[in-house]
Amino acid sequence: MIVPAKSRSLGITVMPDYAQSEGVDTVLKNIVERLGCDVICTMPSVAERCSERLGVREPPADAGAGLARTLDRPLWGDTALWMRTAPSFVPNPRFYCDTPYAPPEPDALTQREGHIVADMLARAKRAGLSTQLQVMAAAPPALRVQQRPDAGADEPLTVFGTPVRNRVDANVSLASEGLRTYMRGLVADLLANYPDCDALRFDWPEYPPYALDSLLFDFSPPAVKRGQELGHDVEATRAQALEGLRKARKDMAGAVVAIDALLQPGGWAADLLAFRSAIATDYVGALTTIVKEASYGRVGVVMQAFPPPLNLLSGLDFAAVDGVADEIAVKHYTMHWPMIERGYVERLTAVTGMDAETAFAAVHCWLGLNGDAPTLEALRYPEPHEPHPADDDALRRTVETAAGQVNRSRLSVIAHGYGPPDDVERRFRAVLEAPCRHLHINRYGYLSDAKIARLGAVWREHA
Repeated sequence: MIVPAKSRSLGITVMPDYAQSEGVDTVLKNIVERLGCDVICTMPSVAERCSERLGVREPPADAGAGLARTLDRPLWGDTALWMRTAPSFVPNPRFYCDTPYAPPEPDALTQREGHIVADMLARAKRAGLSTQLQVMAAAPPALRVQQRPDAGADEPLTVFGTPVRNRVDANVSLASEGLRTYMRGLVADLLANYPDCDALRFDWPEYPPYALDSLLFDFSPPAVKRGQELGHDVEATRAQALEGLRKARKDMAGAVVAIDALLQPGGWAADLLAFRSAIATDYVGALTTIVKEASYGRVGVVMQAFPPPLNLLSGLDFAAVDGVADEIAVKHYTMHWPMIERGYVERLTAVTGMDAETAFAAVHCWLGLNGDAPTLEALRYPEPHEPHPADDDALRRTVETAAGQVNRSRLSVIAHGYGPPDDVERRFRAVLEAPCRHLHINRYGYLSDAKIARLGAVWREHA
């Protein structure tokens, strides 16, 4: 089981860096005694400070949009820094002999600090917590959000046969056999190294819909082949989509965008989304089977997903994966929502010549996620002191919509800790009032002592 049979649960993702920086005991005291968590998730990697040219920014820059973002809990004394990472374990080569993707190389950092992940999981278990490891679902080496080597034939391609450059995500094609072989090896390796892990949490087991052009994935050779095996006439879907896009581009110029009409069953856009959903659903099933077989059914499976209606665009159909994964976790990463909406509007206006306000009105209404951003100008990545434009109605509606489609898997919501304390508490309360009984917080690094005290009080209040 992922979590002992309880009517409610509160989890949190703690990057290993904080166990390195603050110490495991301090982290556990904060999340268990003060916050009230009974689930902890971490990642199989360790980190150290480095120069900008040698590492990645923490917190992530989100393709440049999130450069204003800072941590609430200092990490080695800083609220923004550059780090390099290494695996927290020494990968066993025999698990990866049949895959084109290689695991990251362990180094001196692994040898010096790698034990911290196993230590944190073991101590969390002794403290009565359910323990999880999070990995990227489709971006080898998959240990953290990071760029991966050139994907070659596994690069997702649009209906035009082209990749989308400068994506936020680094996913390869979900249909790739090389990816599946790699994930089979990685899962086996993780379970051999971390026997105290109760569940694996997969991020982005879908086609992340950050960019409008990414909605035209995936016509890479692996996806075409797998789509045909799943019963889709992929070439017909491609041809209809190309014609539909040509007509839509002409019709949209200067006109009201009828997004709902585009998505009507039987139309080219609905068929394209159905094809994407088939590929994503198939991959969720493959990942779940990999974990269950490797653990003999002991280890649980959590799939993190975009909220409605973005999950329809990403291909992760809740009803289709209900009962496949043990848990479906709906992500309320609300600082991303205005970035996504603005990107859609700007791309629509660029390719159709449509008036920006017309495009904004249509996209804003259809997504229904950023009710506190009434104008296009208000759609921007919020700075640390700024409230997020996701209104309470939108937060509750995404939970209610997902709950209506998930009956056999457990449904949880991931509340994000980024933002000013009042707004973080507001978003946390909105989810609890949806009502949602299983929450997860992303991430510990955004929870100041003041936020921990406030969220802990709200959680106890709703017991």
